[in-house]
Amino acid sequence: MSINYSRLGFSPFALPLSPSEVKTYLNRLGILSSPMPTLATLQQLHYLHPQVFTFESLNPLLGIDVDLDTAAIFQKMVVDGRGGYCFEQNLLFGALLHSLGFEVKSLAGRVLWNVPENKILPRDHMALMVRLEGQRFLVDVGFGGNTMTAPMLMDSDEPQPTSHEWFRVSRLDDQFMLSIQINGEWQEMYQFGLEEYLLPDYQVISWYLGNHPDSIFTKDLMAARTLHEGRYTLKNNLFSKHQKDGTTVKRILQTPKELLSLLENEFKININSLNDLTERLKSIQWD
Repeated sequence: MSINYSRLGFSPFALPLSPSEVKTYLNRLGILSSPMPTLATLQQLHYLHPQVFTFESLNPLLGIDVDLDTAAIFQKMVVDGRGGYCFEQNLLFGALLHSLGFEVKSLAGRVLWNVPENKILPRDHMALMVRLEGQRFLVDVGFGGNTMTAPMLMDSDEPQPTSHEWFRVSRLDDQFMLSIQINGEWQEMYQFGLEEYLLPDYQVISWYLGNHPDSIFTKDLMAARTLHEGRYTLKNNLFSKHQKDGTTVKRILQTPKELLSLLENEFKININSLNDLTERLKSIQWD
């Protein structure tokens, strides 16, 4: 006998955002009224969120706890002007969707992007599924430099366009695979199933990613922001601008001061409360 934890109130989105929180969140996205739970709304929100809320992992880099409580994420990202990594991004976005009346389910993926074939990672990526108008959509605003800018139909293996790249959701028995087309070639991003993951599941893996010395998030400075004209990515002191036409411009930053300016001005991250950031940047891997 299986237990439906969602019906028992254990879904990460069991408690909706308050009306004032929804209004504040939507205002950050540039939306001044509360929209209806339609496909057009889902598409609009999915497009806007990655442009406003930067993917970043400054907390793990600084040894600061990543609190996955919705209220804490809301305070950090919506109020304080920070970003976050996949758990924070998708927990926050899922809470907004649920509060607007969407049917949201929390999933987990096994990342394959840039992972050697002989290496297997845990299911350490969070994604969402939204049921809408009799269809299932993969929703994910937290995959860093390749974050989708539109929801993906899950029951079609045809390539699907977004404002940026083309994506594809393929069925693999009882699993699904999300792929992205880069310079004409399809590359696998992550594999996921339909089992619902709950907040304790994410807390365990998030603690590992935010504390283990082998985690990329505790070793490297990482940030990514999606813009209308392309994408910005940052790994340690390598800053890349990826244009929609496929061209990429890279720049090596030379000092922590340059990095701080980049985080504030290009990635729009409020770093005022991160007192130890300058010293920590001195110890990252510099190219």
